Amino acid sequence: DNINIMNFDLKEITVLIFTDIDGTFINNDTFNEGGNIEIAEMLNNHRHILIYNSSKTFHEIISMQNRFKTSFPFICETGGGIYYKNIFDNDSVRSREGYSIMYESMKIDKFEEIIKKEIRNNFKNDVDLFDDLCIDDRSRLSGLSGTDLDLASKRDFSILVRWKSDESRYTQFESVLENYGLNIIKGGRFCHICSSQDKGKSVMYFLDQIKSSRKYDRIITVGIGDSTNDIEMLNNVDYACVVKSKNNSNLLKKIDSNNIVSSINHAPEGWAECIHNVFSKIKSQEHLYG
Repeated sequence: DNINIMNFDLKEITVLIFTDIDGTFINNDTFNEGGNIEIAEMLNNHRHILIYNSSKTFHEIISMQNRFKTSFPFICETGGGIYYKNIFDNDSVRSREGYSIMYESMKIDKFEEIIKKEIRNNFKNDVDLFDDLCIDDRSRLSGLSGTDLDLASKRDFSILVRWKSDESRYTQFESVLENYGLNIIKGGRFCHICSSQDKGKSVMYFLDQIKSSRKYDRIITVGIGDSTNDIEMLNNVDYACVVKSKNNSNLLKKIDSNNIVSSINHAPEGWAECIHNVFSKIKSQEHLYG
């Protein structure tokens, strides 16, 4: 088990690790994180920055961080909000539950009513609103129950839906949303209707803020994900890592990168494997960053 003795020490290089959560950092079915928190802490101690980049809500990620006793920066709801603690010398003016707000996109209350009406009038047979499903269905589809389900339902920037129709209707629905300046994103279990954010734009935004702070000398970016809604993130980093999962056999083909790392194991071990391999790769190419 050479993960524990992995050396994350890089001279004058800060690695930003943007990571998806479900099916990547934690197992999709058991929600088990393995030894990944220890690895994340080790990265942190070597002045690297781990940033969760997930479709989970603000409340879900806060609750997870509380459970793990961590306070890593995070991007929630597929790019809807970006929050951080202790990565700049000063915190931002606006904060939320102890985290500085770096960015928030259009809030759901600006478009919720009109979209729900649109769905009920014109797309009733194509799409189910998550909020309209009975509690059993919500629980079964999300794999969550009780408090966890409540936290997942409290959304700030996106409407959760289940798509149940064909591709041509999907395209129609997409263009209706586009007229309202909105997007639909296919996630692992659900689709998300939101303004035009995605995981890639958030990576770029975060990176710009880090660079303009001038606090870090040289920066290398790593992205770790397991499904199609991670593609924008993986296309916008120096090293793209894919954790093996049952729904991503063709994901590797879609990534536009010269530096791709993929794991043999599923999450959570696959995540540790990606970290291990990507650091070996960075170390072997360290002279290039000189």
